[in-house]
Amino acid sequence: MFRSHPEYRNLFIATCLAGVGLSGCGPEQEPLLADESPVTGTQALTEGAPLTTHDASCLQLQDQNTWSTYASYMTPVGPALGLSSIVQDLNRAGPMLTSTTHPPAVGYKGGFRWNDGDMSTTDWIPQALTAGVSGSTNVAIVSWHYAPTTAPEKGVRISVADISDMSLSAVNYRHILLVRPTSSGNFTVVPEHGGGLTWFGNYLYMADTSDGMRVFDLTQIREVDTSTTCDTAIGKVGSVWCAYGYKYVLPQVSAYVQPSTITSPCRTKFSFLGKDTRGTTDVVLSGEYCNNGDTPCPYDGSTPGLGGRLYRWPVDSTTYRLKTVSGVVKPERAYIMNEPNVQGVAPIMTTTSTTSYWLSSTRYSGALFKVSTSASRTAYLSGSGQWARMPEGMHATGSGTNLWTVTEGYNGTTNPATGGRVVFFADQASLD
Repeated sequence: MFRSHPEYRNLFIATCLAGVGLSGCGPEQEPLLADESPVTGTQALTEGAPLTTHDASCLQLQDQNTWSTYASYMTPVGPALGLSSIVQDLNRAGPMLTSTTHPPAVGYKGGFRWNDGDMSTTDWIPQALTAGVSGSTNVAIVSWHYAPTTAPEKGVRISVADISDMSLSAVNYRHILLVRPTSSGNFTVVPEHGGGLTWFGNYLYMADTSDGMRVFDLTQIREVDTSTTCDTAIGKVGSVWCAYGYKYVLPQVSAYVQPSTITSPCRTKFSFLGKDTRGTTDVVLSGEYCNNGDTPCPYDGSTPGLGGRLYRWPVDSTTYRLKTVSGVVKPERAYIMNEPNVQGVAPIMTTTSTTSYWLSSTRYSGALFKVSTSASRTAYLSGSGQWARMPEGMHATGSGTNLWTVTEGYNGTTNPATGGRVVFFADQASLD
């Protein structure tokens, strides 16, 4: 992640629900497995060591419960459009990678780069990736954060890409601006880093670095005005609605936030997200980016950068919202990753065990780590020609076949073979 850009605070201020304390609410944590023993407190850590089970009983999220309010705010903007409508109106083409243009990666199978403008822009930086199906279309969704600090804030945009047929010459895609409704018929940008995405049902979850997760409804996309009036405007302007020139906006519907009373070291960061469907309950994975510089993280002790924590948040299989009790969500399990600079997570779908993961890292200018609670990591390093430079978000297909990832770009290069921005997938069995 492009860490020189400020990490913006959520526009909401989380407050405790009346009568709800910091413990004893929400689903109970899953029992520990035989190879797990919880560790608490600041400690020295070892890079590459097995995942360490972490006691996260102090942590909770609260549903801000704006689902119906935010949806009603968007009604005057126009008819709600589903993702299936957007995939019929993709306006950009990203050339497929070839044998000479793809980055080195063990198990590489295919991928694409962005168009020339998106490969070279310094205004927008790719961050997170998730994937799913809309109707009969396989779709990848990638988030980009807005990098300029002197221009008006544009927040986060997503790219919706049709990846149904990777044998074509190009992947078609379109950018959509994320917005937050503010009142009836009006909205504003979402000033976040956009470091994590995951997709359940019609809901797109996005990491809110300081506070939790924001949720967007893929059935509530709206078309807005694209005249020159809107190039520099957001929200309602006269009789039209604007989104800095983007044709479509995806509105936030609610958010899950940490109460302001939860402080360090219990309080965590939501740097990246993932999706795990291997257990009895589907979960949103969330994790912390930590490094040995300005972001050491609280559980590092004498080894800054290694104390990033990975959490499993249960999802209701009927509503696709997080499971809550009295509006509160508790993580079912948590780990200390013992890895630095982690940018993305995906389950290892070639096993049913929920104690093993892929971690994407910008350590060593790019790496993929295979980690578990029972063994030291296996590392695939960009410097050894085993993985792409500067990888970010990841998604593992439910079949266990493919592992997808997006890169943010390395040293400004536009050559996809040597660090330019790409989206690609690798064979999990070859990596595993």
